[in-house]
Amino acid sequence: MLKIKRLMLCLAIVMSCSMFFALIGNAATNYSQSWTNGQGTVNYQNLSGGQYKVNWSNVGNFVAGKGYNPSGSRTMSWSGYASGAQYFGVYGWLTGPLVEYYIGRGGGSSKGSYSTSKGTYTLYTQSVTGPSIQGNTTFTQYNCSGSGSSGINLAEHFAGWRTLGQPVGSTNYCIVAVEGWGGSSGSADVTVN
Repeated sequence: MLKIKRLMLCLAIVMSCSMFFALIGNAATNYSQSWTNGQGTVNYQNLSGGQYKVNWSNVGNFVAGKGYNPSGSRTMSWSGYASGAQYFGVYGWLTGPLVEYYIGRGGGSSKGSYSTSKGTYTLYTQSVTGPSIQGNTTFTQYNCSGSGSSGINLAEHFAGWRTLGQPVGSTNYCIVAVEGWGGSSGSADVTVN
């Protein structure tokens, strides 16, 4: 009888540990954002796991999404759709120096090209003065023209920016973002893996 009790206890411990590590291994996102400049209507739903939904109407500017803070050098993967958005993809911030980045769009002065497992990207930079994670200030924006589809390896992009002589400081947040501006309207349903 004592042996059976010991066996049951060991089995319970093993099952508890397995469930704990499964939860860690499949940990969902830890950061959610919905920012708007106050013009128009934005309805954002932060759902369980990595899912979020947002619909917007006649917006001035908004950015919404889910991801990680700090982002580290992870791969950003997701599924879902964004209809009517001006931008749908990986968006984040670095500090020291302050940098806002978009992966999958152009804009600014070309600094050259670099290669990743998803293909070649061209890095464009520009100076921006406006809202940031450090309040209204001047910062550098990195726009990376190339594939913006799911499976963006941040480490490869950070390495590519460095090879082009552009600084990469500490990671802040990184999200799979939906952004709209200029009076746009639309909807999105996204799950970040």
